[in-house]
Amino acid sequence: MRKELSVFRLLPFVAAVALACGCSDTSSADGAGEQDDAMRMRFGTARVDTRAVVGTAELQAAGSAFSVWGTYRKATSAPVTVFDGTRVTSDGAKWSYDVPQYWFPTFTYDFRALYPADLPAGVSVRFASDEARLSVENFDVSSGIDLLAASPAAVTCVPGKTMGSVNLDFRHLLSRVTFVGRSDEQHLGTGRRVVIDRAVLYGIRTTGSWSGASFTGTAPGAWTPTGPVLGADADLYSAASVELAVDGTKLFPDDRTLFIPQDLSEAVLEITFHYNYTDADSPLQFTSRVALSTVSERWEAGKSYRYPFSIESHIFFETPTVEPWQYAPVNGPDFNVDL
Repeated sequence: MRKELSVFRLLPFVAAVALACGCSDTSSADGAGEQDDAMRMRFGTARVDTRAVVGTAELQAAGSAFSVWGTYRKATSAPVTVFDGTRVTSDGAKWSYDVPQYWFPTFTYDFRALYPADLPAGVSVRFASDEARLSVENFDVSSGIDLLAASPAAVTCVPGKTMGSVNLDFRHLLSRVTFVGRSDEQHLGTGRRVVIDRAVLYGIRTTGSWSGASFTGTAPGAWTPTGPVLGADADLYSAASVELAVDGTKLFPDDRTLFIPQDLSEAVLEITFHYNYTDADSPLQFTSRVALSTVSERWEAGKSYRYPFSIESHIFFETPTVEPWQYAPVNGPDFNVDL
């Protein structure tokens, strides 16, 4: 039978493993009593207050789930696995997992977590129990899935002491990138607009493998981009028939804002466009290209990049904003773009 778990209110992007009422000196199996029930490991998620692909509604919706790995050890002994990709699922109000686990006094525990629990076919997740290290192989951002992980510090169960909660602080593993173009009436004239016939981003990789070995408070692991480089004829990051508003228009749709963190030495944004006015029977069409490395050297994990640009006869980028994703204020005084 599935056991119900409490939901705890914590900081944004935090899942809690609640260590209730201190450590038990025995492990419990079927028929656990009230004392053992109080020692049960419990999971919950907090409210997500940030602008992100994964927000409060998605994270806490019925059926939403993350996976947990965990080990315990004593002194220099080999770690023992207690959670091995255990699925923790929400019913919309409470979180639950199938087989309850309990705490041992004086043992040290390491936890790792990955959201979402369901990943696309072909993606593999590995857990090295001796180092409590997660890794993800062959992840493709074309799936549109926002990948998050948590890697808290180890916690030791102290006999007779009421334990606080061990916070699983979920961090975004991907880069979030938006391109926002506008028609500048100061240069074009009142009522005049730039119309994009085709825009394409190429020279980047869309698959990669992630290692949590270097997971820290400022760097959520490391990526190795894999797979082929997108060519100029790629359609994954492309747009057509887009008229740029004065206050800004997003170039690519919402499901194309996730990217593998990577070097941008080969990345190119190419835009073919015309103006919504002409003195000829047919509008003149222009093509302009920008090497993204002239704007940003690379995209890093857990960061949100916003590139404002305008077009005259060429593409002109303003200074991009780069923010930690969980605190990224994507709206600004120049553009009020609801992302």
